Amino acid sequence: MIKLVALDLDGTLLDLSMRLGEEDQAAVVAARDRGVLIVLNTARWYGIAQRTARRLELTTPLICHNGAHVRVANDGEELLHVCLPEEAARAIAAFCDDGGFETYTTVDGITYMRTPLEAQIDPARLPQDMQLARRHAEHVRGPATGLIVFSADGVRSVCAAFEERYRGEVEFAQAWGETSQPYVSITGPGVDKGAALRVVCEWSGVAPDEAMAVGDAAPDLAMFDVAGVSVAMGNAPDDVKARAAAVAPSNAEAGVAWALRRFVLDGG
Repeated sequence: MIKLVALDLDGTLLDLSMRLGEEDQAAVVAARDRGVLIVLNTARWYGIAQRTARRLELTTPLICHNGAHVRVANDGEELLHVCLPEEAARAIAAFCDDGGFETYTTVDGITYMRTPLEAQIDPARLPQDMQLARRHAEHVRGPATGLIVFSADGVRSVCAAFEERYRGEVEFAQAWGETSQPYVSITGPGVDKGAALRVVCEWSGVAPDEAMAVGDAAPDLAMFDVAGVSVAMGNAPDDVKARAAAVAPSNAEAGVAWALRRFVLDGG
């Protein structure tokens, strides 16, 4: 019996427009109302996960930054927070600044954004935990929770420049989705979605084999290895699908709702 469901966001719970579809939302709410714990497990930062959690009225822990930060929804208890070495975070941020890559850097609860959509964003309407910034290295003056770098060129360049230099000190979790932009989640050592899922299972009193994990990219394999049931989205790469117990329709076809119906709602 599934008692906890861990859901990735990009490419999984969110559709091609980065929105929560009605069918998926209805299935998540139905599972939540049945007493199943719904845990968002994302490479994004806490504020982004929190906004989705509020829409779904979730009060469970949120796994963010690919497992580096775990905190109960609605600014609750912090269960885990692994930060990057400051020197490494600043060096990587400076490299991304010079390359002009789309980058999101979270330091002391604030996420600094360099985005190609900057011209469309009114800074005054951003949440308090997000700021536009052309250069990020100057903001790395304290514990950095993590960085996310988007685009194939950005991922390849950053990993080529720093993976060997910071081996054992920094995690570089790459995601090359079929329908989403490539990204690399850069975090402190020993971090992944599976280790964080174990933390949440222990906190909630749910055995890992009573959990289901749903995702679409390589970083999700770590939670597949922990959960009793693993489901890959139809838009996942073939190597991710091969590691899952089941393959759902894509994120454009309410794949999360399909997984919840099959394994949770319809007597699963």
